[in-house]
Amino acid sequence: MPRHPDTEKQLDDRPLARLLRSHWLARTPRPTTRNIGEQLDVSHTTVTRWLDGTLLPTVDQTTALADALGITGRARADLLHVAEWVNPRRGTPGLFGISHQTAEALEFEKRATSIVEWSPLRIPDFLQIDDYVRRVTGDSSDMTGRTERQVTLQGGQKKYEVFLGLPALTWQVGGVNVMSKQVEQLIDTLDQRSAELRLVSESSDWHNGQLGPFVLYNHEDRQGAVLIQHLGAVTLLTDREIVERYRGLRTELEQLALTSEETRRRLEDVLRDLRNPSP
Repeated sequence: MPRHPDTEKQLDDRPLARLLRSHWLARTPRPTTRNIGEQLDVSHTTVTRWLDGTLLPTVDQTTALADALGITGRARADLLHVAEWVNPRRGTPGLFGISHQTAEALEFEKRATSIVEWSPLRIPDFLQIDDYVRRVTGDSSDMTGRTERQVTLQGGQKKYEVFLGLPALTWQVGGVNVMSKQVEQLIDTLDQRSAELRLVSESSDWHNGQLGPFVLYNHEDRQGAVLIQHLGAVTLLTDREIVERYRGLRTELEQLALTSEETRRRLEDVLRDLRNPSP
């Protein structure tokens, strides 16, 4: 049954409810809200309101919900990161403590039908494991924001296309153990239906991608935007002509990139070398 339009809007504005509901809908067999309420010693109405975004569960309640829904591993960690992020603010995430440009970029990200990212020197935010994030940022303060961005892809309703420069795999960020786990995560990404990862080899010839990384947001109406980030500074480009240039650059990168099969083999080679370094 389609959701009521009001519920759709609430879920768009409330990432914790959206994520909880996606996990609940994915369960087979799916527990009823009454079943969950009995496990958590709350009313089924309370559970329903948690899932439709009209009531915000505490971090402890979110933890209990994760137990009831059997959410484990990275998915559980992501869920709790979002719960910790939204609870202290009691408001709409993405509007507190960030710039207008960043908030606008998150809005474009939420509405995009597809996202293209070119990252020549480091693992993109969407694909970073927690230990990699800590090493890149120096602490975990930025992790919740990255988690919220990762949440947007978990429903599988938009395509995420990544062109990753091979130098990103040569920097041993956090040491061998962290990079080994990170490369494992990249290999897992190859099996996700909503994500496509392709490596781009270093080239002696000039191409416009050498100007730096970017994120391209595509929308059904052809309106789009390009996000440029560097050392905390954010620039969002929305001029149609400029966006079209970046779409052309995406085509150029596609021609330079390894195939999906070649990318998998190269990642497996990198992982093997990390686990068994040459003497």
